[in-house]
Amino acid sequence: MTVAIKVTNLTKRFARSGGYLDLLPGFIRKKQWVTAVHNASFEVKDGEIFGLLGPNGAGKTTIIKMLCTLVLPTSGTASCYGHDVAKEEQDVKEMVGLVSADERSFYWRLTGRQNLEFYGALYRMPAPRVRERIDELLSMVGLTTEANRRFQTYSTGMRQRLAIARGLLNNPKIIFVDEPTKGLDPINAKRVREFLRGKMAGAGRTVILATHYMAEAQELCDRLAIVNRGRIIAVGSIPELRNVFQMQDKCQLAVRNLTENFVNTINQVPGVARCGQLQRHNGVAKWELFLSDRVLALPEIMRRIVMAGGDVCDCSVTETPLEEILVTALGKTDREIE
Repeated sequence: MTVAIKVTNLTKRFARSGGYLDLLPGFIRKKQWVTAVHNASFEVKDGEIFGLLGPNGAGKTTIIKMLCTLVLPTSGTASCYGHDVAKEEQDVKEMVGLVSADERSFYWRLTGRQNLEFYGALYRMPAPRVRERIDELLSMVGLTTEANRRFQTYSTGMRQRLAIARGLLNNPKIIFVDEPTKGLDPINAKRVREFLRGKMAGAGRTVILATHYMAEAQELCDRLAIVNRGRIIAVGSIPELRNVFQMQDKCQLAVRNLTENFVNTINQVPGVARCGQLQRHNGVAKWELFLSDRVLALPEIMRRIVMAGGDVCDCSVTETPLEEILVTALGKTDREIE
């Protein structure tokens, strides 16, 4: 499959400002450097939704800004469809779009349509084509009837939809979406997610989504890169990340014709971290098991139950939530750095 984005050892360091102290005459302050992104490496496939998942301040936005040519990397390389973001800046700009939750980039006294016309002029699009494209996008994001209202009168959800329209103005091959549902109520957040999945990814575009919402990443992304303290911890689909960071599987068994003491037998099975009885009703016992090795433990558990004359009424395995995977991954990185 075609590689849309290739990032190799990408690093960005910033000089930390001394604030007002830097303005004092004769004040000399030794520069302090902050590494926002440290040796990040990953690839994004053509047409997929790729997530950058991590806490606030992890470096997700800085990665996006470098890939959009808004910030130059300190070292390393990155390319969009083979075009280097540092050496072929104009070629990259023509193929990417950015959707940000930052409202300060809009002109509040202009209408929604006038804002889009302004950004269309920056792309040097012909006026007739700009008007046609704006009509298409306003209809797509559901703002046709609100197009001539001033931006300052828009609700938070409407502002975010206008930001999406602006990001699609130049019909980009790659769209970067930074915290798209930040500050939105659940209904508008759901609409934005549906739009991202249906209208953006559905059109064959490559989408890079930066978020710290686990449910959002799980719903939208084909693959994820977990980011912490500027480092890429792991890259993969959610099942792949579970295989790397999941410590235990949780399983519930409903069994009949076994004594309460049989729990001790299950606890001795290799791969069982812990087994306990939750309840017993009408001769059916419900057990809760934590398995360090599900593949090893479950067949042996079933064999011992059958050999003891018991019946298995029900068996369910609960997958580890993405939140727990993220917490495990972040904790591992914190320990390695410290």
